[in-house]
Amino acid sequence: MNPARRSAFPVRLAPLALLLGAVLLAGQEARAAAPKAPPATSAAPTRVSAAEQAAMTRGRTLVQDFYAVKLDGLWRAFSPGVRAQWGTLTDFQAFRRGGLAQYGPERQVVQERTFTRGREVYYVRSAAFEKAPELVWAVVLGFTGAQVTTFGIALEEDRRDAPVARQPDGQRRASP
Repeated sequence: MNPARRSAFPVRLAPLALLLGAVLLAGQEARAAAPKAPPATSAAPTRVSAAEQAAMTRGRTLVQDFYAVKLDGLWRAFSPGVRAQWGTLTDFQAFRRGGLAQYGPERQVVQERTFTRGREVYYVRSAAFEKAPELVWAVVLGFTGAQVTTFGIALEEDRRDAPVARQPDGQRRASP
């Protein structure tokens, strides 16, 4: 199966994948729609809310633990609804171990960002992994207070040369 087409979620999580796509798109639209400051002679730091600063710090820690397969703290931070989407802690551990086996460790952080939608503050970490460096996966954590109320992983970018296929000998051929 093509790894770009393989879902990063169990089948029961398909609605969550759609939500994550909407969250990623909303975050991009929010940045694009933000008013542009006039050019200044000195760069003023961008103001980030305290909630977004906290989401960045906590999100980084939780994602590092997730990548290291240290899942107890993340599992405890999950809201009951997020836990229900993953089943049991054992199921969640199996999911993470499967991802590590298939994609390997994180090798390049492409981007980290935070944004707020309603009461939920999001942390998104986009990264490429050792065994599939052409794919950029986004880990999305949504925080409502201290609780993780959204968690998922979505394919954010496929950097492969899609319109052209390569033959095994390395020669290019036009796609049909």
